[in-house]
Amino acid sequence: MNNQHYFLKASAWLRNSSILASSFLCFSTPPSAVAENVISSGTTLKVMSGTSIVSVDNLIIKSGATLNNAGTIILKKNLTNENTTPNIIGTGTAEFSGTVNQTISGQNVIQNLKVNNAAGVTIGDNTTVNGILTLTNGTIALGSDNLLLGPLATIAGVPSASAMIIVTEAGQLRKEFQSGFTGSFTFPVGDDTGTSEYSPVTLTFTGGTFAAGNYVGVNLVNDKYPDANITGNYLKRYWTLTQSGITGFSCNATFQYLLSDVTGTESKLSCVRVNPAPWTTYALTNTASHILSATGITSFSAFTGLKSTTTPTNQVLANVDIPNGTTTCYDATQILTVAGNGTTFLVENNSNVTLVAGNKISMLYGTKVFSGGYLLGRITTTSIYCGSTANPLVENPEKELLSMDENQKSQWIKIYPNPTTDYIILELNQDSDSPATYVAIYNMNGKSILSQSMNRENKRQFSLSGQPVGIYMVHVRSNERSEIAKVVKN
Repeated sequence: MNNQHYFLKASAWLRNSSILASSFLCFSTPPSAVAENVISSGTTLKVMSGTSIVSVDNLIIKSGATLNNAGTIILKKNLTNENTTPNIIGTGTAEFSGTVNQTISGQNVIQNLKVNNAAGVTIGDNTTVNGILTLTNGTIALGSDNLLLGPLATIAGVPSASAMIIVTEAGQLRKEFQSGFTGSFTFPVGDDTGTSEYSPVTLTFTGGTFAAGNYVGVNLVNDKYPDANITGNYLKRYWTLTQSGITGFSCNATFQYLLSDVTGTESKLSCVRVNPAPWTTYALTNTASHILSATGITSFSAFTGLKSTTTPTNQVLANVDIPNGTTTCYDATQILTVAGNGTTFLVENNSNVTLVAGNKISMLYGTKVFSGGYLLGRITTTSIYCGSTANPLVENPEKELLSMDENQKSQWIKIYPNPTTDYIILELNQDSDSPATYVAIYNMNGKSILSQSMNRENKRQFSLSGQPVGIYMVHVRSNERSEIAKVVKN
């Protein structure tokens, strides 16, 4: 029976057959027949280019069977592939256009996949699309399985809440990238928690090494990120990005959310990478488009929007641009790190930024205050953080911290003994040939009690003799960086 042509009307069983003609065929089953179209083991069903066939009932590819589709298969019900390894089903298009929810089961490698079913499609096993994924109508729900888009795969159609990929469980939408890739890709993802909501992620890679089999995976949760320190202003939505086989990369990301996701005041939100600690805070949100953005990302994890009224332990501010006329505040109960590691923190004209920390504020290379802007930093002595304007230390406008060796960016200053009863020793982690460093010590009222220069020195003793017991702020500044640290006198 090999290589015979079957135009099936009365029977839905295919054995040792190939469809070769450029024609339009319909697989159908009368009420008395088996309600499935089955490609039996040892059978090859070949659909030639220019040929379209319709499977009115379930299409089952038995283990050991082959579907070689170079044309178009239009499925009105489910596709089940029982081969136990990833199975290529041809170079053509598989179109799902039923009227009830359809499932794709088995490890299918599909060239082109088209979804045109308002009831949607459910992925039952890991599925790969290497060509064009066309989202015409209906969603693709991943559940616990992954949908991988190959290195040349693209998205067609107009993704929306009614034509997107639902990634609210363990399954990810994954995209593999070509070696040396630079450019953008949008993950057309969203959720169907209660109502369908489209919240895509766009990644723009500016560099990186992409090994064979690499991918970036995306899923999301339509709820607040589970961190008790997030209070006050936040999104009830977060995205988790993972990667495999991509090293040394840098990329920019945008995250689309809905106004209904916002708790608190939207204009206070920033894009924040919340895992791992410390939080890394990026740009303020765009309230007109409801888009979060982060630039210069070098590692992936969970991202959301927030401006918490609970102060985090530590916080990093990376690639933040405070626009003209903005007043805002950032804080940390221990250490607040500003810029550094190739990132920037820019305070534009007519903007006012306050930095508050419980132990240390470290302003690194990339921190810049433009003319007319103000950057105010202080160490709190009362555990009052953002919301208080008491006695800030003012960073001079039109100042930019210049480049320094990356190895010197951690533990730049060391102060001991702390607590002290009389004097402190300040050590600088820098070469003795470094330019002048300026040291100022302030009391709890913000009044300067000492101001000195250290010229090509990396160690000096400062006396607190005669000063009352209390908390003092030591502000150390050079052309390379600026840090504010707390000292306790007993």
